[in-house]
Amino acid sequence: MKLLHQFSTLLLIFSIVILGCQSPSQTKISGTIDYVGEAEFYLEKQPLHYKYSVKDKHELTVEGKGFSTEIQIDKPQIIWMVLQDIKYPLYVEPGASLSLEINRASFPFDVNVTGYDSDIDLSYNNFLKETTELDKIIKVEMDKFKVGEQNRALAYSQQKLDIAKKYLAGTPFNDLYLKVVGEDLVLKLRAVEYSDRHIASFDAEAGRDKIFAEAQQLDFFSLESLVAQRAGIRDFTHYYSRTFGIYDSVLAEYKLELAEYDLKRLAYEVLDKRRLEVIEYIKEPQAKAYARMFLVAERIGEQPFEISKPTYTNYLTEYSEYPEYTSFLTYFYEEIESVSPGQPGIPFSLPDRDGNLHTLDEYKGKFVLLDFWAGWCQPCLAEFSYMRDIYSKYSRDDLEILAISTEVDKRVWIQDINKFQNPWPQLYGGKGVEQETFKAYKGGGIPFYILLDPYGNIIRYNDIRPSFNFIEVLDNLILEYKNKSSSSE
Repeated sequence: MKLLHQFSTLLLIFSIVILGCQSPSQTKISGTIDYVGEAEFYLEKQPLHYKYSVKDKHELTVEGKGFSTEIQIDKPQIIWMVLQDIKYPLYVEPGASLSLEINRASFPFDVNVTGYDSDIDLSYNNFLKETTELDKIIKVEMDKFKVGEQNRALAYSQQKLDIAKKYLAGTPFNDLYLKVVGEDLVLKLRAVEYSDRHIASFDAEAGRDKIFAEAQQLDFFSLESLVAQRAGIRDFTHYYSRTFGIYDSVLAEYKLELAEYDLKRLAYEVLDKRRLEVIEYIKEPQAKAYARMFLVAERIGEQPFEISKPTYTNYLTEYSEYPEYTSFLTYFYEEIESVSPGQPGIPFSLPDRDGNLHTLDEYKGKFVLLDFWAGWCQPCLAEFSYMRDIYSKYSRDDLEILAISTEVDKRVWIQDINKFQNPWPQLYGGKGVEQETFKAYKGGGIPFYILLDPYGNIIRYNDIRPSFNFIEVLDNLILEYKNKSSSSE
């Protein structure tokens, strides 16, 4: 009997070792869809960083109305089916097989999935149906919060959280429930900022303490929760830092209507100090390394190299035991370094509305502002009046603006350029944030501005804004360039 027990134990250990060493298994995803057209249709695994990581995309080809593919995964996880920027989650396990029925007109609603052990697709569909309109209502109510009006934003957010708990908590889609938990906490931090601004007797410190107590009770700072959040820790630390009235102080100092991008740059050191206070609430070493990775990535992506480099190098030393995180930051740092001031502009060949191709070489000899935009991006549109003034102020010998649209649908782009009638060249990139030129310049969001000098080199990287500092910067650069040209003659 003792020998049999020893043999069983050895067999169990052997099985665990073998399973642990298995290579990723093929998981089959197939199904039908009535129409795709020219829309992008693909599967995407969740990247390490929501914005800066290389996307792991698996294109889906539809023949007739059917599609079928196999993907390699090494553990149960949620992957996303994406149809023209609209996403639907699939819970996949190694070696499993899922079959889907999709109606393009109603996607992402009413997707029928065969292959699950339970009706988790029905649970997610119910969650989606009950929260889609709620999301719109929350946004409207938060707009009231911003200006100090009575609203029910937090009550509606709690309602969404209750729905998520009902349908998603404890299921294979539990990560999506954790994501809603994070969204609710972030909304409460935003409420502290707005209440402190509009209610004289409001106690912001007590408001923050209450949120942190709730976050700890919900285990928000655990690694599992932070990974499920994707951008959650970035958002939580960001909105926490805003509850100290820092934005209001900057606006009062400059006496200008500044975009959030400008506010974040001008007050970055103060904001970052507050963000780091949040990290101290995270006790699990790997969870802390994960959260810090997000803050370092944001600094690399948003700050000049002389500011981001010390933080980056310190992270590599402090968290060397987490090679997945340090390797990602090294990759991202080198990517941003390749488009830093002094580096040559990245060539492109993009069409205008008539199909004529425009290249970067055509515009050498003058300063060139690359403006990456889309018609749905309100901050992009808010810059147009300033850009028109700038365009009329400078001659085409000194400055050209090239608008590169990231709009997915070309017809929408045509409608937008007809609507706004901006006089500078309008070029079409398409493909959203996956557009090649946008990605080549390491764009993370729009509006996104690159200023090139007359030699075709990058001279300012996403630290200028037409509504804020562009004219002052360009006047100095033109003067330097003309003095340099005169002295070399």
